[in-house]
Amino acid sequence: MEFRDTESVSESVTEAPVAAKPAAESTAPQGAKQPKAKKDSKTVDVQLYAVEVDHSRDALLTEFGKETLTDRYLLPGENFQDLFVRVASAYADDQAHAQRIYDYISKLWFMPATPVLSNGGTGRGLPISCFLNSVPDSLGGIVDTWNENVWLASRGGGIGTYWGNVRGIGEPVGLNGKT
Repeated sequence: MEFRDTESVSESVTEAPVAAKPAAESTAPQGAKQPKAKKDSKTVDVQLYAVEVDHSRDALLTEFGKETLTDRYLLPGENFQDLFVRVASAYADDQAHAQRIYDYISKLWFMPATPVLSNGGTGRGLPISCFLNSVPDSLGGIVDTWNENVWLASRGGGIGTYWGNVRGIGEPVGLNGKT
């Protein structure tokens, strides 16, 4: 099974256009792809959409809510409304959509799941809380599912795997074997 690197997908979508270097400064042959700088887990992607921020909405948060956001989701130098803007901008389709998402979150009409708050606009992890998959009835299928689960777990997701397709104990395997 092949997975896209979420960091490279995120970078291709959210990076601001960069002016081309003059030929004298370029070290790679013309047309060659320039290597991208590796982002750390606290790097925030370029904000795609301008969002009108209302800092007075911090007052809507309870003390427990503020402590939770501070302990688990805020990046260095980020405040509550910055977090909501980062998430809204990361998942919006256009500027109006980003504003609506920001308004809904900042007014506490809804709050996204942990991976959305943690990873939105950062280029790390996935915006998904849990993953479901199934195991085919073959050695290759079991190994592939194991590898998939290791990859998913490394990205911070919970995993539910259906094993109902795999033969039970005592059933025939090959010509003379049993499970």
